[in-house]
Amino acid sequence: MRILFFLILVAGAGNTVLRPEIENPITLYRIIAPIGLLAISIMLPQLVLKSFFAFVLFVVYNIVLATLYSGNYSELFPSLIHYFYLWILLVLMIAMKQRYHNFEGNFLRFVNWFYVFLLLNLALELLIGSYYPNLYVDSSEDGSIRAFYWNQNDLAVVMCLITWICLAYDRYQGWMRTIVVSLTLMILFINDSKAALLSMVVVTLPVFLLLRQGRNKLRISRGVWLAFGGSAFVAVTFAFFQLAAYEIQFATQSYTFEELLIKPIIGILTLQPSGEEWGSINNRMDASIFVMIEYLRSYGLGLGAGGSWLVLSLPQYVLGGAQSPHNALLQFVVDFGFPVLFGYGYLIIYATRKLGEVAIDERIRLQVIAILSFPILGLSQSGAIVTNYFFWAIVYFVWLQGRRKTLRPDIAPQGI
Repeated sequence: MRILFFLILVAGAGNTVLRPEIENPITLYRIIAPIGLLAISIMLPQLVLKSFFAFVLFVVYNIVLATLYSGNYSELFPSLIHYFYLWILLVLMIAMKQRYHNFEGNFLRFVNWFYVFLLLNLALELLIGSYYPNLYVDSSEDGSIRAFYWNQNDLAVVMCLITWICLAYDRYQGWMRTIVVSLTLMILFINDSKAALLSMVVVTLPVFLLLRQGRNKLRISRGVWLAFGGSAFVAVTFAFFQLAAYEIQFATQSYTFEELLIKPIIGILTLQPSGEEWGSINNRMDASIFVMIEYLRSYGLGLGAGGSWLVLSLPQYVLGGAQSPHNALLQFVVDFGFPVLFGYGYLIIYATRKLGEVAIDERIRLQVIAILSFPILGLSQSGAIVTNYFFWAIVYFVWLQGRRKTLRPDIAPQGI
């Protein structure tokens, strides 16, 4: 079963290219993932039945939301199919954790080998250009690389998640951690992956440093943390406005602080679109504003799976670029409503409180880094994220770190 599981992970990681032709919905992952589900159904029928019942409730919930919002199901049912395959992956991850003692070690070794394979692919692409089938031709000639992913943003989120693991686990230290972080930052810069790079520099690395300070067993009171956090927020806000005209040079072009952060934040808070039909930043800001307007019209209930995509197909909302929210967390809030809004709010509080604790477990460190980093990293992707199966495998892994595992006594610890 373990061999089949890791084959499914490989198929999920290569989902973009492992298909008969470009954009063909039949992929290797979508063929063999149900086979894995069938195998788990035989070994752990109760787990599959309970999980399937939960998925049915999820489907009914989304149908109700879509009906209350518009009665238009054109984006709902295709989205539910994507979530069905994500549900299969979740069931497989839970089953593997329950059934095998050393699942965590095996999964991390798989991530290690995948990372090496990914780097080799990126290095080869730098030398000879893109060579995988079923990818659109990138004629930009800007030096960006993507390996076997659809675009550079798909690659960026995976690179960041692997870096989270490297920063959180003690087995990755010294030169290894330095190399992984440096390579990630370099690739994000080359690819002009602004949101992912921003998440690394502004959130992931500072959070890692704070957690590392906590390992010196110096307990700092919550009041001191609050005072420090408030002062830092005021200082950073003041610095942003003082440096509004300062230009930051990326690989393809430069942006001022005002264009990159201040203007988008003010526009979103006031729900005032830019009115421009050019530029990725304007496009993403306007997309976020449009879906937020419709979300508020639903009284916070949500629009149902695919609802944010439906909004951007409406004639009153015009975008100059891709018809996508380009904000994964916002998309989940808009689509699913209060459960995501309040659920992630709770997670932010949980992760923030953990920052002040002393010597927390490496699994908790991974969760804290992931929770606090994802809101900005999610600006790299939205709709396409539901088919980035390797991304979801790591997300499920992060979530499962806090769950008690129930090992069957007849399953002995084994390697891959």
